[in-house]
Amino acid sequence: MSAEIKLPVRVRVGETEACWGSVRVPVTDGRVDELAFRRELAAFLRETADALEDPTEDDEEVPDAAARG
Repeated sequence: MSAEIKLPVRVRVGETEACWGSVRVPVTDGRVDELAFRRELAAFLRETADALEDPTEDDEEVPDAAARG
C-alpha cells in the first residue's frame, strides 16, 4: 500500500524561524523513498531560490528591516 506524507520546510536564521512551505513524499510499505524526498526537496529549494532572486511586484520590501528587529 502506498501513501503520501507532507513535511514542513522550516528555515531558521538566528532566533527567527519561519515555515516556507512543505514537500510531499511517497511512503511505501511504511518507508519514505529517500530519492523521491531528495528530488522533492531539491525542486522546492530551486523554486524558493528563483523567488528570492527574482521577486514579484507584490513582494514587500521594508527598508532597514534588519535594523528594526
